[in-house]
Amino acid sequence: MLRKDVRFHDPGFAVTQDDIDQVKKALGGIALPQDYERFLLRFNGAQPIVADNDLSKGQLLRVWWPADTVADTTDHAALLGSMQEIQGRPERAADLLKTHQNIGHLLPPETVAFARGAGGSCFLFDLRPGRFGEVLYWRYGALGDEAPSAVNPFHNVGWIAKDFIDFINRIELEPDDFDTWEAALPPDSHVGWHAR
Repeated sequence: MLRKDVRFHDPGFAVTQDDIDQVKKALGGIALPQDYERFLLRFNGAQPIVADNDLSKGQLLRVWWPADTVADTTDHAALLGSMQEIQGRPERAADLLKTHQNIGHLLPPETVAFARGAGGSCFLFDLRPGRFGEVLYWRYGALGDEAPSAVNPFHNVGWIAKDFIDFINRIELEPDDFDTWEAALPPDSHVGWHAR
């Protein structure tokens, strides 16, 4: 169930199921999580905003890094940028298909980017059987060269949420004190999570 204090700001153009199906076909005939498709039909890339009057604060999600990551595991914050749209507006540069065409070759196999993070990073859906619909965080700054990607294409990927609704429900406002925030990892920290 979606938390009650989230509102959705600045939706994209209205789309139909046929529009979504065309994008899925163009992405290689992939499936997308049903909750995400319903979000696109209703809000098409609208920004989820946690209810608060302080608009100067960013929004973030916690990231849990696997043991074999090259990412900075002391940093569990993933800033939420814009959500991808179907038939995105040119001024937002947040088109689901165009994003995949531009950076899909850098992403791990069987994933698709559905939201932007800070510094070129992305939030991904895991499309692999057994993990379908889980939300991952792909850190662009830890991409490195081709060698780590060839050995482990998930070397710069952390876990965010079990599905799209869980992703929305986990959005937090940027804390005033990151040290205290980092020290207060919740019990579902998924320390043993591995991407492979």
